[in-house]
Amino acid sequence: MGLPEDEQRELDDIEQRLAEDAPDFAAKLAKAPPRYRLLPAARVLRLAGLLLIYVLGLVTVMTGVSLSSPVLVALGAAMTAFGPVVMIVEAWRGREKQDQD
Repeated sequence: MGLPEDEQRELDDIEQRLAEDAPDFAAKLAKAPPRYRLLPAARVLRLAGLLLIYVLGLVTVMTGVSLSSPVLVALGAAMTAFGPVVMIVEAWRGREKQDQD
């Protein structure tokens, strides 16, 4: 759904004045958004992956506690702490890589 005609005209006037007053800034705004921004579906998948790793880590810790297994407790703690960190760092590195391209 588009803007009403009068609002579209006002917006065009503002855009034209901006281009005249600050051409560098107007050029930045006219560019396409950065490529590192994920599509909504990709963001949802990444968030679901983070939650899954975190929940699996918590379940592993609880299982380790109930079975009195220090190995399972340590494994679950590592999954809970380091799993999401690894995913976040990987996403950050991918973002930096795309900025360099």
